[in-house]
Amino acid sequence: MEAQSRGAPAIRLDQIRKSYAAKGKGVAVPALDGIDLTVAAGSVTAIVGPSGAGKSSLLRCVNLLERPDSGRVHLGDLELTGLAPPALRQARRSIGMIFQHFNLLANRTVAGNVALALELAGWETARIGPRVAELLDLVGLADKADRYPSQLSGGQKQRVGIARALAPNPGVLLCDEATSALDPETTRQILELLARINRDLGLTVLLVTHEMAVVRQVADRVVVLESGRIIEDGPVEQVFARPQQPTTRTFLVDETGAVLPAEMAARLVSAPVPGGSTIVRFTAAGPAAAQPLLGRAAAQAGVDAMLLAGRVQPLRDQPFAAFVVELTGSAAAVDHALAAMTAAGAQIEVLGHVAPALRAAV
Repeated sequence: MEAQSRGAPAIRLDQIRKSYAAKGKGVAVPALDGIDLTVAAGSVTAIVGPSGAGKSSLLRCVNLLERPDSGRVHLGDLELTGLAPPALRQARRSIGMIFQHFNLLANRTVAGNVALALELAGWETARIGPRVAELLDLVGLADKADRYPSQLSGGQKQRVGIARALAPNPGVLLCDEATSALDPETTRQILELLARINRDLGLTVLLVTHEMAVVRQVADRVVVLESGRIIEDGPVEQVFARPQQPTTRTFLVDETGAVLPAEMAARLVSAPVPGGSTIVRFTAAGPAAAQPLLGRAAAQAGVDAMLLAGRVQPLRDQPFAAFVVELTGSAAAVDHALAAMTAAGAQIEVLGHVAPALRAAV
């Protein structure tokens, strides 16, 4: 695949539909229902959604491991869905793929597993050894070339998988739940490696994950799938700070820890209560997240503010704050505080209200 300018379309999916036969039912169940998606060259795009949303099906349609029932798949200026088998095999060399369970050959060494991709691509023998050595150095496994997969940790196996995917110099890297089988520290290391590969090699990365922590660490853009359709799509900062759909908000609440304590959730009422409190969830990204928005707004409005849940976390290279807060004061004062936080860049969601006696019991 020829190098493309950063931002140009590297992948384009037009009205992709895919169904599978349901076992024992004799009917087709839709997995993808009219997907339109453009992925910019040099970007890291994350596909998220609940189980069964169609994430892996979408990813596998990109390189036609799963052929869509209808629609078109473009790789740069090339329409993959219109290619004859020999031309498609050639085009697929521009797309690397790494898998959740590594898919390494047990009877080949680390070097042998990486070399296999080059052998299948028809590289000359004299070129394979130097390329394998270069890749193993890139992924930090230069000293493991002669080991077998059974002698490696999970993180090391995934590094071999990454080296193998990069071997033929692809322009696009597909990642199917590449970190879900790894522990948190190993996940962090693999994500740092993927971010470095994206930055240094300019690869376009399209990854499927159910972990918003993965999105938060490496993605430029997040696409949310539900029931085979895209329900939300945007820059990661925008989607984290201002999620539009309930599915997205559920994913983000679980990730950020901004979850209302169950005992208070059970006591919420929809209307303000005289002398009671207002419970809100607020989020902020970038410079706004680094400011004392809550304390400043509460002081200006004359309300008491108590943090109930949440934290500040990094969102790529900037802070992201998500908190559940209890605000106590007059209705006018609470409204003033909320308006001040909104004006300063926070996204506010009023969760409900609690009566003073019930609040004291929590």
